[in-house]
Amino acid sequence: MSARRVVAHLTPHRYAFEPRTFFECESLAAAGFEVVLVAPHEGDVVRNGVRVLGLPRYRNRLDRVTRLAFLCVWRALREKPAIFHLHEPDLLPWGLLLRLLGKQVIYDVHEDYATAALVRPWIPAWARRPLARLVDLMTAVARWSFHIVIAEKYYARLFPGGLEVLNYAKLEEFGDLLDCPRAFPEEGGPHLLYTGGITDSRGGRHHLRLLEALPEDAAMLIIGHCGMADLAAELRRAAARDPRLELRIDESDWIPHEEIVAAYRRPWTAGIALFPDTPHYREKELTKFFEYMAAGLPILCSDFPVWRELVEGNGVGICVDPEDPEAAAEAALWLHAHPAEARAMGKRGRRLVRERFNWESQAEVLVDFYRRILDRAGAVAENA
Repeated sequence: MSARRVVAHLTPHRYAFEPRTFFECESLAAAGFEVVLVAPHEGDVVRNGVRVLGLPRYRNRLDRVTRLAFLCVWRALREKPAIFHLHEPDLLPWGLLLRLLGKQVIYDVHEDYATAALVRPWIPAWARRPLARLVDLMTAVARWSFHIVIAEKYYARLFPGGLEVLNYAKLEEFGDLLDCPRAFPEEGGPHLLYTGGITDSRGGRHHLRLLEALPEDAAMLIIGHCGMADLAAELRRAAARDPRLELRIDESDWIPHEEIVAAYRRPWTAGIALFPDTPHYREKELTKFFEYMAAGLPILCSDFPVWRELVEGNGVGICVDPEDPEAAAEAALWLHAHPAEARAMGKRGRRLVRERFNWESQAEVLVDFYRRILDRAGAVAENA
């Protein structure tokens, strides 16, 4: 590798230390790259070998795709990176400009944005299908213009040949949680944990209905970012009247991931994900699944074919109809009443994370990809 090979990761939207993006940056820094991350943060900092160049928070979504996107690209350009790694579709027009300037550009596909547009609560209903078609057009342009990294296996339908770098748990982050005996509740009823983004399509109200179907000695913690003001208000009203519900939510910011990892240490019966059936989620292998597994927790989730294959196919949890809260409550009570079976599910999950579903295996793939891109670019330059 040459003396100075700067690579830049760009996101005008995501929390600077959001796991996937920051895991990628840390892994590249550990492999010897000089890594710059341009992302929303108060000021510039260095963490784990990654230089974070802070962006102001966007005022609204229009501000994010205009002023913030420009500022993000401008700050990255000043670092003269060998590779620009884009984490948002907002940046695709800028990515095309970078390609015209002869730059190496990676587009990191975090979501199936076309199907996501059909369920985003902030998009007016009349605009969802036209926006999805626009995203389809942008996807076609990106396919032919950039190096592609995909976060989910099924995104290969949209990006044939895209490199899979999957959202698995980072072994280092879970540390002793991978080895210490799993703590299950010794008193009362089932204790259930939900971590991550909170919306209707991510089961926000389904989890409330599950809690209503559980006995009085049950408990539930919901921890994560909730950008829907009406849902956040409903959750807070529910918590005020029902002491079984504990909330750790933020409407304007992301919950630091270390706080989520800390929550895994408490005694739980299961990690939950009762999502309604939508095209956007039915084929996604949720990051929280691998985190629940790393923490030794059984999984209680929706009965979608892809989820069933991962969860019940590997013997790490139970799948139920998300529209049947009584069935979900029955499954939670079964796990609570059968701690030996629940612990066995947790142990199988931990073993799978150590052997297959870990970020370290994905980091090797990403680092090799970067080296191949730069080697090819160097060979082209020498022959020009």
